[in-house]
Amino acid sequence: MKRALSPSTNAAGIGSAAAAIYAAAVMIWNATHHHAVIDPQVIIAAVGAAAFLYTRFRVTPVADPKDGNGQPLVTAPPPVSSGNVTLRP
Repeated sequence: MKRALSPSTNAAGIGSAAAAIYAAAVMIWNATHHHAVIDPQVIIAAVGAAAFLYTRFRVTPVADPKDGNGQPLVTAPPPVSSGNVTLRP
């Protein structure tokens, strides 16, 4: 499965940016028309932007980046062998 590394080509990245821009536009509109800057529309748009951003980081985790072929971009250190372990009740 390919991972989209650019937010501009990922639906979650686009949704997050759109929600953040909408929230900013509503805040500016409210400020220029002498209304409360933070209102339910702004809160819902901000929560939506945060949800899209969370989804964006879950789709392409930063801890394990891979290229389009699924190959790791950074080599992982070899696993540590614990040897033979005997568990006794």
